[in-house]
Amino acid sequence: MRLARSGQIGPVTFRRLLEQFGSARTALDALPDIARQSGVKRPIVIASRQDTIAEIEAALALSAKPVIWGDPEYPPALAAIEDAPPYFYVLGDAGLLTRPSIGIVGARNASLGGCQFARRLARELAQAGYNVVSGLARGIDGAAHQGALDAVAHGTGTNTGATIAVVAGGVDVIYPREHADLQERITQTGCVISEMPPGLKPQARHFPRRNRIISGLSQGIVVIEAGRNSGSLITARMAAEQGRDVFAVPGAPTDPRAAGPNSLIRDGAVLCDSIDAILNVIGQAPAISQFDAPIHTFNNETRPAPANNTDYNLDAILESLMRDQALENTTNPEDTDKIAANPAQTGGSAQNLSSAPTGGETNDLTQTLFDLLSAAPIAIDSLIRASNLPASTISTLLIELELSGRVERHPGNRVSRIAN
Repeated sequence: MRLARSGQIGPVTFRRLLEQFGSARTALDALPDIARQSGVKRPIVIASRQDTIAEIEAALALSAKPVIWGDPEYPPALAAIEDAPPYFYVLGDAGLLTRPSIGIVGARNASLGGCQFARRLARELAQAGYNVVSGLARGIDGAAHQGALDAVAHGTGTNTGATIAVVAGGVDVIYPREHADLQERITQTGCVISEMPPGLKPQARHFPRRNRIISGLSQGIVVIEAGRNSGSLITARMAAEQGRDVFAVPGAPTDPRAAGPNSLIRDGAVLCDSIDAILNVIGQAPAISQFDAPIHTFNNETRPAPANNTDYNLDAILESLMRDQALENTTNPEDTDKIAANPAQTGGSAQNLSSAPTGGETNDLTQTLFDLLSAAPIAIDSLIRASNLPASTISTLLIELELSGRVERHPGNRVSRIAN
């Protein structure tokens, strides 16, 4: 754990060091020599034993379990990826991590129809025996977690899947705050996991790291609504690089949130309009035979250390350092804007808009309501239930949107967006 927390030692470098030195202890001893020979501009600061112990104690105080690479509980699917986290913390049922899983990701400012589809799809996947993995963000992520929880609440068999939330901060940090109750419910029947230390608030650069874990845990990733700059597309790209199946839910060309999924479909992703599209590719029964065991496991008994600390491939280690730095520098404009604006601000969601965006947020009530709409007509009653806003407020906002030419009304008291 000290090696993993040492400066500039990301997951790729961690794995490369274990391959070359056989043990974390030997690798730690070699770090000063590596730094001298490599000429790295920033010093490699070795994590102290005291800091590592304090981190573990903080996790145990939360009842968060550390799962270390090579442990029996370490998910085989995640261990198979090249940049698997050296260890992570689990709040909830760690035993779920070895079960077959499907990831569902998408827009934060999702439409009501998109959230409804995500919730239904997640419920059906859990009923079919798959865990549902997502990132606990507002919008599609939250709806997916809710759907899996619905299946657990009404399930009668032992084969019902649960939900796994992969977060960008510590497992004890609630973000967004509107999901405090949702996060608590997930820990009761599923689990929340993070490779970050307890207490660490999420930062923009943490989200791509989280995304690779979402895809790494999953046999396939489903993208539901995502703009051209959405972090969900980073997750889809990582899934493809990891050899996972990528599914995308198509949308109307006039909806900016359809740009991501439609582009993925053009690039070869599987069009997903129901659970059947997923089961036809992955199979009717959950199975992860291709991930039966971690591809890489290391311990002192099975891999001897080199004769001395200078017997290593410096070029290979430098390459790993650069790849870790590339992952560290990967950011998503959506996440950067949200976090940088105000780390404590949570904004609205399709599940709960009783605290509407104000002030520093980019959306006012009108924009928030507009974000719930898509090209597909939706019942006004559904908007009222989803937003938690009074019917009179919804009526006023819809009139404003209608007068500005942004929405149109349909028979049956329904409304939809108007294409630009």
